[in-house]
Amino acid sequence: MRHDTSGLSNRPLERADGAWTAVTPDGRMRVRFTERNAFGVLDHHVIPPSGDAIYVPVRVVANGSGSDITFTLFRRPDASDEEFARDADWVSRDLNTLKTLLESRG
Repeated sequence: MRHDTSGLSNRPLERADGAWTAVTPDGRMRVRFTERNAFGVLDHHVIPPSGDAIYVPVRVVANGSGSDITFTLFRRPDASDEEFARDADWVSRDLNTLKTLLESRG
């Protein structure tokens, strides 16, 4: 299975040493997810080359025959309006890609 996230890279993510790695224009970024659990918690940390981890909380909640996903995007203290808008756009595209993928699996 491919693991793509348009917000990080236009190439598939690679798994090594307990983390996913994306090659980005800003260098290699690591992504570390919480341990697999039964509670729908998919929190992760995006770790850019600077090493300053960005916390990304994600929840999956059952809803009838489907699920709802809640993705919280915190604005980084140093992010400009344009950078935050770009991050929000990437998240939106990634969530739409996830929706399309999951719906195609029936």
